[in-house]
Amino acid sequence: MSLRLELHVTGELDLASLSASLGDAVAGVTVRNAEHAPADALAAAAWRDDQFDFWAFDRHLDELVARGEPLRVAASAGEAPALVREVLTRGQRLAPRRNRATSGAWFDRVLDEHRALHDLGRPLVRADLDHALDAWQWSLRLDPRAPRAIQLAVLLHDIERLASEPDARIEHLAADYQAFKDAHARAGARIARTLLGRAGVGGLLAGEVAALVAAHERVDDTPASRAINDADALSFFSFNSPGYLAYFGAAQTAAKVAYTLARMSARARRELAALRMPQIVHAELARLSHRDHRA
Repeated sequence: MSLRLELHVTGELDLASLSASLGDAVAGVTVRNAEHAPADALAAAAWRDDQFDFWAFDRHLDELVARGEPLRVAASAGEAPALVREVLTRGQRLAPRRNRATSGAWFDRVLDEHRALHDLGRPLVRADLDHALDAWQWSLRLDPRAPRAIQLAVLLHDIERLASEPDARIEHLAADYQAFKDAHARAGARIARTLLGRAGVGGLLAGEVAALVAAHERVDDTPASRAINDADALSFFSFNSPGYLAYFGAAQTAAKVAYTLARMSARARRELAALRMPQIVHAELARLSHRDHRA
């Protein structure tokens, strides 16, 4: 089962425009007249409210998918394309696309092993699983032909946090942030190799993935490095940023935004304009973009 939307629209909706906006994700959207929209349908105004509870929304999506029910959304024809695109992006971890590189049962075993490491009763662990799946989906959105090593590295890039940060985040306490991140990446590589071995992944591929995970906190101009960092960064902005802001506050979030933006390719940065983020994050991105433009 995967995420489906039931869209209740006021006015004349340009279906061609909606299809162009959503791509193949439009297959999961049913369009209905707003006259029959249920009272609990997600409205555009609620979605745009900067006090929107993303954590509660994510858990609601989990429940809907488990029951095989659609998320009901109500919007005007003008609001609908952007609203649906943003909501589907938020829930893309629940509508996982695959490509030929990861279409086999072997990848199902990797996903099962990965899921089994996560104690979903611990909120930060739950957030880490959500981020991993979301980042994996970003890797495929950016490159529908993404090779298996890239997809695996993106899925497993933060696996070390299950050991060091399951109940409290500590990255903001590091005396040397880059050194902290490098150590996190190296330890994660060891965990990733062990996980892949349990899933029956061959040593050559497991070693390639481990090497990518070990290096993922350093950006270079290789396609693999760019692919992993872009997927991770876009997942931060589209999925993690509301929770990060709530946990760390505005000052640390501004530092994280600057650190993350600096690691992104121009291709990935072009995706930012279409993402739903807290206003503080939008404002910081605008400030940094203006500074970069002037420079």
